[in-house]
Amino acid sequence: MDENEIERQQHQTYWEMVWSRLKKHKLGMVSLLVISLFCFVGVYAPFLASSKPIAVYYDGSWYFPLFRYLFYTGFFTKRIDLFFNILMFTLPAFILSFYLFKKAPRLRKLSLVALFCIQIGLFIYFSTGSIRDPAADPTMNAERQKVVQQVIKETGNAPLPSWDFDLKYMNDYAKLNMILRYNQRKNQHEKLMTYHKDYQDAALSRWADKKAKKKQIEMLRKMGDSEQIPSQSQLKQNIFENASKEDLGKIGVMPSLYQMNKDHRDKRLKLLNDTIQRYRNEGDTDSESYRYAVSQKRYIIDRYRWVTDQSQSIQFNIMPLIRPFHWEDDAGGEQSLNQFIGWTELTRINRKDLFAALIFGVRISLVVGVTAVALALAIGVPIGAFAGYYGGNFDIFVSRLLEIWESMPTFFMLLLVVAITQSKSIFLIVTVIGIFGWTSFSRYIRGEFFKQRNLSYVEACRASGFNDRYIIFSHILPNAFPPLLTLLPFAIMGAITSEAGLSFLGLGEEGSSSWGVLMDEGRMAFPGESYLLWPPAILLTILLIAIALLGDALRDALDPKVLK
Repeated sequence: MDENEIERQQHQTYWEMVWSRLKKHKLGMVSLLVISLFCFVGVYAPFLASSKPIAVYYDGSWYFPLFRYLFYTGFFTKRIDLFFNILMFTLPAFILSFYLFKKAPRLRKLSLVALFCIQIGLFIYFSTGSIRDPAADPTMNAERQKVVQQVIKETGNAPLPSWDFDLKYMNDYAKLNMILRYNQRKNQHEKLMTYHKDYQDAALSRWADKKAKKKQIEMLRKMGDSEQIPSQSQLKQNIFENASKEDLGKIGVMPSLYQMNKDHRDKRLKLLNDTIQRYRNEGDTDSESYRYAVSQKRYIIDRYRWVTDQSQSIQFNIMPLIRPFHWEDDAGGEQSLNQFIGWTELTRINRKDLFAALIFGVRISLVVGVTAVALALAIGVPIGAFAGYYGGNFDIFVSRLLEIWESMPTFFMLLLVVAITQSKSIFLIVTVIGIFGWTSFSRYIRGEFFKQRNLSYVEACRASGFNDRYIIFSHILPNAFPPLLTLLPFAIMGAITSEAGLSFLGLGEEGSSSWGVLMDEGRMAFPGESYLLWPPAILLTILLIAIALLGDALRDALDPKVLK
């Protein structure tokens, strides 16, 4: 090592030395990169998977649907999503403040505290549902109701269905949402049609197997001689030969939302045509029911024609990078379709997109891991600090409390609390993990304070007249806390594992994108659709391994015996 390197190391701060040591740990840096990637995906999940485009050029104007819906509780129904959606904008400010005010610690601290308060304040504001639906216009709705009431007052009947009338009282975002939804389902249908042949062949085979088995059982009951009865494969071939093309064409229709909507629309039009024809045959074309049926038919046709025509008016459309579905959207399709499509197209048992749920599931793991450990630190560090500093009877009381508290396993306490409260809220899970997970931090801080409370710098503080609280939190704690950092990654691992395990047992938050919930859905579909189980399990394993390896590297970097 040359003199310049030695001089550089001598002028390094403590955390710069730790960082330089950590950078030499290759496996630790790879783990840090993996964790950073998970964090980036979790924070900016809406730009990776959402049914709302980032930017749209429609009818001569630019629209930004995703940004308009980021803080709308009707689209992002989970408060965790709202918190992270705000963090998408405040996180760059946090990073800039940290680096720009590096040489002004007081100013950096004030800016970070201010940004934190802004984050919490905006979260509380948006959580109350203050942002209304961009597609809803109260003024237009009031005008529409006024016109309807006027028609009822003049004629005594409600106005007949008219698409032009409804279109007149729709704002731009309401129209755009209809067009985007149509395009989304149409594009999905076209993509799924590439798997249609395999899906239809399998559906036809299942249909023929079922009919052949039923026919074979009937022949066995009648003839009573199995030797004269054709085999199931022969009966299956006979069924295919005698079935009409029309019957075969009805089997294995692609079960996409686009196709289902089309079938539903055709069915409604057929019923309306039959109703209209019946009234015409009876000569009752002046009745209100006849006019309503005609208007309803015209409404369906005009609406479909308008949507298909306007879908061609979208000239520029930037969708999220990975999936065109929000994790709460109905992606459509039957579960049996999963056997034929690619793994990125898989749907959950509730027909929601699996890949989008995996992306948003990162947010659950990050919130549980960080928040639960932060709560545990807030409880354990002050208790351990006071016990280690004062000792005596207070330390004896804290020691007995730690022994009692540690005898209650966190995971089983989670099960007990969930069973008693009958609540599956993610915030309840975080609270329980934090309340029952503080003992290891408290015990560690207590030991550090025992070692440092009689050191010379503490005696100097007492001689200078500083009070105990100032000595504890301004002098001893900053020196005792760095070794505690080696426990944080493993505590985060435990919190994430507890939440995933609880959700896997069916006691997690319902309607959530938690990886534990996704694994539970895969377990329910097992073994027929076991491929729904492994994606969340693999992601959870990768994240936990990365955290463990980073914790190991951080322990080496903080070890004062390490000179390299």
